[in-house]
Amino acid sequence: MKEIINSILDKILNDISLDYNSIYFLIFLACFLGIYFLMFNNKIKEIWLLIGSLIFYCWAGWQAVLIVIFTALTVYIITMRMDSIYKKYDEESKELSPKEKNALLISYKKRTNVYKFIAMFLIFGIWIFVKVCKFNEVDSVLTFNDMFSHKGIIVPLGISYYTLSSFGYILDVGIVGNGPGMVRKIIPEKNPMRLFSAMIYFPHIVQGPISNYNDLIGQMKKLPAFSYDRVCSGSQLILWGLFKKAIVADRLVILTKTVFDYPEAYAGVEIFMAIIFGAFWMYADFSGCTDIVLGVSEIIGIRLNPNFRQPFFAEDAQGFWARWHMSLSGWTKSYIYLPVAMNPKFMKLTKNMKKKGHERFSSFVKAFVPLVLVWIFTGLWHGTGLDYLAWGLYWCAMMTIGKETEGIRKKAWKLVNVDFEMQGYKIWCRIRTFFVFAIGRMWTVCGSAAGFFILWQRMFSESRLWNLTNNTFFSLGLDRKDYYIAIFGILVMCLVDVLHEKGYNLRQSISKMVLPVRWAIYFVAIFTVIIFGMYGLAVDSAAFAYGAF
Repeated sequence: MKEIINSILDKILNDISLDYNSIYFLIFLACFLGIYFLMFNNKIKEIWLLIGSLIFYCWAGWQAVLIVIFTALTVYIITMRMDSIYKKYDEESKELSPKEKNALLISYKKRTNVYKFIAMFLIFGIWIFVKVCKFNEVDSVLTFNDMFSHKGIIVPLGISYYTLSSFGYILDVGIVGNGPGMVRKIIPEKNPMRLFSAMIYFPHIVQGPISNYNDLIGQMKKLPAFSYDRVCSGSQLILWGLFKKAIVADRLVILTKTVFDYPEAYAGVEIFMAIIFGAFWMYADFSGCTDIVLGVSEIIGIRLNPNFRQPFFAEDAQGFWARWHMSLSGWTKSYIYLPVAMNPKFMKLTKNMKKKGHERFSSFVKAFVPLVLVWIFTGLWHGTGLDYLAWGLYWCAMMTIGKETEGIRKKAWKLVNVDFEMQGYKIWCRIRTFFVFAIGRMWTVCGSAAGFFILWQRMFSESRLWNLTNNTFFSLGLDRKDYYIAIFGILVMCLVDVLHEKGYNLRQSISKMVLPVRWAIYFVAIFTVIIFGMYGLAVDSAAFAYGAF
């Protein structure tokens, strides 16, 4: 009987996916929200939110939850211990002068460093182990027996995201800043279940955004009542995310995967078009998932930070990463770039360089060292191969070159009387930045750093321009109809981004329309996703680009 039950459970877990773009997730969400909105007590809502997150998480493999619980306990114990140390400081510093307080605080800060190192070793140790073992078979539904039998590695759902959020939370509990400006950023949460609930909060666990647990816990303590307007607004965002994913991304991935899996078989125009479509695929896929996540969370009543802000309108590499994967950029800035740049020993080193007359070199080192550390980390966060390391160093180089040559380029443009505020110049900068992004992806799309050079070699060894006028493109997995639908979807995405860039809030405008018009738009959007979305046996519609993170 036990074997029969286990067999049935295994079949259900393997055959029914709760990925954000699956019908089963929408059913799960409807059931969860139907009960959630019947609750009026905040504590009961918090408990139900934790239960819903546990169900969602366990569906991907219940034994992986044990690893997350271990991480949560590590975070909780470390932060409680750090908090007790700082409480002793509060007691001892009451009658001290500001200078004495500062000296005492530095000593207490050093006492907490050992706990930070323990946390780093345990939390990042698990993450690094999983990352390294991704060269082998990985699966979140494996058991510990399977793992100990060398059949694969258990990968906790969203490990890359909760690892960064957890360690950022620990650092925020510590002292921020140096000298007289040192302060405690946050007071840690005393309730371990609230902390655990924030870690596995189901709307954001799979693909982020990387969250500030202190902010998330604060919102969970004050969950709002049902709001029709909030439900409509969140549902609009979910529909928009499904449009990007099912109509655009799931079509483009067929073409790009066909070319990038066997680049030696293609050349010139096929590779060039795959690179262009690949950039739009990544944007549609990643931002589509983010929109679904933000929409679900908005319905619940919790505000998550945005992850995208019209990235293809960026005019340089730095501007692009201020708009793309904003939560990761913000995390690396707060916990890698600024701590290194503001480190007293590093600042002293660059000042000594400046005093010795190496002002230009001092300025370069001051900006470059923290930047290269950020991008080495960012590259390895995305993947452990040399291709991802090269990708990270590529972006570091693009930012450094852009900054160091800015003055020269502006002088050159002025010689030909170019107005930097001219719309044509801004369009040129945006196109240039788009290609910087698209070329950067060439490092990783083939699965190895060598693939980058294979793509360039094949692209220039033979152009095959005649394939633009024959039916060759329709042999790459998409027929003529699918091409037109994908291109139409890209144009719609670009149009919406143009409106948002101009400050036009499309969702608010739709919400203010009269009821019949508003619901007509909703029904058109729903049936568009259903009719034109890529669903079926031949389509891996459940696989988001960052779903394995």
